[in-house]
Amino acid sequence: RSSITVTLNGHHHILFDAGHDLKHQLETQKIVPLPETAGKTHRESRLDSVFLTHGHADHSVGVAEFCTGKSFELPLYGPPDLINFLFGTEEDPNYFGELGRLAKNYVKPMKLEEEQTITRLGGVNIKGFEIPHTQVLADGRKYPSTTYAYEIEHKGKRVIYAPDLGRLDPWLLERLNGVEVFLVDATFWWDNELERISGIPITSYQLGHVPQEEAVEILQNVGIGRVIYTHFNHTNPAIDPAGTQRKTVEKAGQEIAHDGMKIRV
Repeated sequence: RSSITVTLNGHHHILFDAGHDLKHQLETQKIVPLPETAGKTHRESRLDSVFLTHGHADHSVGVAEFCTGKSFELPLYGPPDLINFLFGTEEDPNYFGELGRLAKNYVKPMKLEEEQTITRLGGVNIKGFEIPHTQVLADGRKYPSTTYAYEIEHKGKRVIYAPDLGRLDPWLLERLNGVEVFLVDATFWWDNELERISGIPITSYQLGHVPQEEAVEILQNVGIGRVIYTHFNHTNPAIDPAGTQRKTVEKAGQEIAHDGMKIRV
């Protein structure tokens, strides 16, 4: 379950995605109140803001963790239809809109328009832009929501975070040219991985994930500083450090993310 944070000073962090393991992830990385800065109340949010990519559970249900009063009015950004899906409206709230007064006191849901720039931490510029991943319904709506990738820029250096990605289209490859880091979906290695391993006749592309086997080839000559794969299904053989697929990734000059990985840009 992939989440990342961005920090300039090591103390305050911007969080991208909030899955089931959020509490464990924050505590493991010691992004928790510190005695020397939290004071007598023991309350301190080390998170400056939260950006969600889409509405699948492994990217969004960790928002419930904020209903415990660890933060107050924490800005939480996402595609407009995702904010509606999670929180509803004040007149007609959805589950997160009422959960423990989550949206009334503890987070501040913010609809982020595509390509709108949000500046946090005094100089980190963040844009969300739509990418293919979630199901498209007959009426054109995305279910459960639109999916954003995030472009994160500071002092001219760019990182793009796309943990769920359905296709590597030409327009996206053009945008990726010159980025320092591309964190990208590696749910499955093969397109037919679920069928060949589990007998489930559904493909990676049908589930909205570009197969890593193809991504490794496509991304080799795009002009990206570092390609780092994340969001692995347990069936993906690239997670085996001694496996053939891991060697293929490394031979291409690309990387496999791991828990607690730190990337300096």
